[in-house]
Amino acid sequence: MPIDRLWSRFQNLTARSSDRAVLFWGLGIVAGASLAVSEANHVSGVAAAAAIPLCPAHLSGFRRFALLVTGLAVYSTGPICLLLAAPAALVLAAMPGSSAVALLALASAAFLSHHVQSVPDLAASLHTGSLGFVIVPSMTAAAAFGARIGWRAALALLGAALAIILVMVAGAGRWVNYLTFTSPTFRTMAAVLPVCAALPWLSLRPERNSETGGEWVLWFTVVGAVLTLFIQSRPISAVMFDESHGRWATAKSSYGPADFGRAVNYTYSLLAGYGARLVGAAATFDTEEATLPGRDAVFVLKMPTKSLSEEFSLRLERWVREGGRLLVVADHTDLYDTAQNLNAFLSRRFGIRINSDSVFDSRGMPTVPTVESLAAVIGRIDARAQSVPWQTGTTLALMPPNAVQLSTFGMSFSEPADYSRPNRFGPLVSRVSIRFANHTAIIAFGADQGAIAILLDSTPWSNFSIFKEEYKHLFRGIIHALSNPTALHVWGWSAIALGLMTLILAFWRPPAAMAAGGLMLGLSAGAAAQIGVISFYSEVEGRDFGLRVIVGSTSKLEFLKQLVGPGERNFSRIVSAMSKYDFDPSASTPGTEVTRLKDASKWLLIQPDVRQLPSSEEVISHLHTRGDLTILFAPEQAAHSKVRSWLGELGLYIQEVTALSMTEDARLAQEGLLNRRGAVVMRDVRPVTRALPTSLLKDGYADQFVQSYTARPTSFPRSSGLLNIGFSADQFSDATIGDIWEGIQPASIGMLRERQLAAALEGKDLPSPFPEGLALPSSGVMPSNLAAYLLMEDGKTVLAGHFDAKSVVSSTVVSSPIENPVMYLFDLRSRAASFIASACPRTGKITRCKVRMLGPDMVEWAVSWASNDNGTLTAVELLHERSFSGLGKTLNVLFGE
Repeated sequence: MPIDRLWSRFQNLTARSSDRAVLFWGLGIVAGASLAVSEANHVSGVAAAAAIPLCPAHLSGFRRFALLVTGLAVYSTGPICLLLAAPAALVLAAMPGSSAVALLALASAAFLSHHVQSVPDLAASLHTGSLGFVIVPSMTAAAAFGARIGWRAALALLGAALAIILVMVAGAGRWVNYLTFTSPTFRTMAAVLPVCAALPWLSLRPERNSETGGEWVLWFTVVGAVLTLFIQSRPISAVMFDESHGRWATAKSSYGPADFGRAVNYTYSLLAGYGARLVGAAATFDTEEATLPGRDAVFVLKMPTKSLSEEFSLRLERWVREGGRLLVVADHTDLYDTAQNLNAFLSRRFGIRINSDSVFDSRGMPTVPTVESLAAVIGRIDARAQSVPWQTGTTLALMPPNAVQLSTFGMSFSEPADYSRPNRFGPLVSRVSIRFANHTAIIAFGADQGAIAILLDSTPWSNFSIFKEEYKHLFRGIIHALSNPTALHVWGWSAIALGLMTLILAFWRPPAAMAAGGLMLGLSAGAAAQIGVISFYSEVEGRDFGLRVIVGSTSKLEFLKQLVGPGERNFSRIVSAMSKYDFDPSASTPGTEVTRLKDASKWLLIQPDVRQLPSSEEVISHLHTRGDLTILFAPEQAAHSKVRSWLGELGLYIQEVTALSMTEDARLAQEGLLNRRGAVVMRDVRPVTRALPTSLLKDGYADQFVQSYTARPTSFPRSSGLLNIGFSADQFSDATIGDIWEGIQPASIGMLRERQLAAALEGKDLPSPFPEGLALPSSGVMPSNLAAYLLMEDGKTVLAGHFDAKSVVSSTVVSSPIENPVMYLFDLRSRAASFIASACPRTGKITRCKVRMLGPDMVEWAVSWASNDNGTLTAVELLHERSFSGLGKTLNVLFGE
């Protein structure tokens, strides 16, 4: 055989191998990109970005460099960038036709993949709704390259995906456990591996001009996007909260300095006030017979505990379809039939059904997703590169085809509710038999002339949590989306049409179909971006917040105490309490924000990192413009050289002050009242600040918690803002304040700390350092008729009996509970009698004392007493809630006849 023929065959073989390699590379890029954009899989995104510059084709230096830049762009902006980066890489690899369809297919995956989570469960061992991560990437790759690789390769690709699913189903619960299944690396491998099955069947024919059509997609995408610029919004001018179907999360409760407990914290009264500032007005809908608002309003239907009547349901549906906007707030359970009441209305009239389940991450904890800023182009209203902490989310069993996704819980499990368990009503155990997906948190869709949005977690807007910046932003984002019902219509239906056109273009690419696909892409992307642009809007002082709060990276702002480890400090309760004093705080994620004093007039920094502190020049300038700055350092931060240096730049220095303090028992594994020896007197050494004579700051009021300064020159009345500094952050933490969100009996210390911080922020004199509502009585006249006693600890009886002369020995020194519990109770009875006589006058047969009693061992008691018709004392109850100062247990002590 002549040498030239051998050489020719070798070249042909080499060309075939190169073609196969390039197609294999392209399929892998698109499959990985599809997984990255559909579930924000960062491993898949990084792998695709790393593979982009490794194209096996013979390329010019310029094209190779362009591929490298494209890959780096994905690294710097996040997985969503692959929507454009993957098609751009295919263009550089001389596959323009496949590039155009890949763009359409990837956009379809981004806009439509949330529907996969509503697929019913068909497999017992592995939830069917969890399998989208294998199917969607393979379908996207097959659609992008179907016309290039032929039906055999496409069938092999999809068949391999099905085979992988069958293998996982067979191994579910054994070698495919929840750790494997939730691993981003495993999911990336499962998504990309089917590409290998297509390798032997890859078509070798080059793209024909009739199969490219990339310019049609490009131009008509631009046309579609331009058309969306003419979509008109319909502004919202009022928010109306439904109160006619139950008072859960009522918008009518008060929230002031005297309000504590679940009845005021688990409400939406602050949200109602925020809604009024945001759109102009807020109102409540109190009876079904009331008049629905105008079409320029949002009606908030929130966790109805009463069913909607047929007449009202029909009226509300007609109102929405004629142009009204409806916001539905669901909870994670069917507690009080809320899910049933919502489903009875939504499923029949709008094709929506809400599950009774809980959403949690792979560890069994609440989800905290972070969405990159570029996700705003696909309509995400939370695309701020900030974490969004969800608490008690639920999921959707059914959603309309035109429903669009505004926000997600991130990758999470969906566990059916179990009402035999408290709190989140489930064991919260990760397992592959329940659905694991990128669950939707907020959906929206157009309904005729109106629009509907559904929030699937009721917690974020409660009074105790709305201080978080991201939660207020979610509300603004939903209001913005509902202000654009036409954009929701265009986005929802264009995305469906885009998916259908992508399927057609998988094997048949006439120019008309390419143009239609491009038009649908432009319409859906343009309308989605019109919604997602809200992510770039900044907060406005006076409307969105009155007090800007920054917390250091060593601190927490968690709502659930279970998320705060021993030794960690949490400050959610004190920050939320500042809303009681009309400060309207807004806090960013701990450790993420650096203080820019020009962005707000009033600031609160809690245990800030040094890098979060403003410069001394900014501080002085801020004070001269009447701005306020309050900084609560942790006591241990006084030893940090950079903190001392920062104070020195302001002309401040640290000085130690000493005083007496009390501490409680710390006996290991010996809890409860009867194991206590009593409070211990200690010396407290606490750092405070002072101003040097040469400082530009002048001393103001001060105590052991906060020292206040104004900027020189001084004047009266004060013309400078206030700088409050204290090394006392530990005294304002949740552990010190106690649980003021639950029950109705807040700790006296907690009430005092709220007033103290509010006074510092207001520039008022600080209240007395000792709680006003506590009295420390001495032993009084012993009521001889109260001979019986009962001590209960967390609802269980631990001590009961009768006092007599033999069991009680008089002494000037009262025994501690561990040494002589009966004598301790005997003295406690005597002090209670003295307290009642001096601080708790009779108000009826049952008298509940407004002031609380403090025992000599620093245990705080709420006192109630009973009397007969003559006013004679007949029984006394002392209550110590676990949140009170003293013990971490609930105690009931009863004295009676």
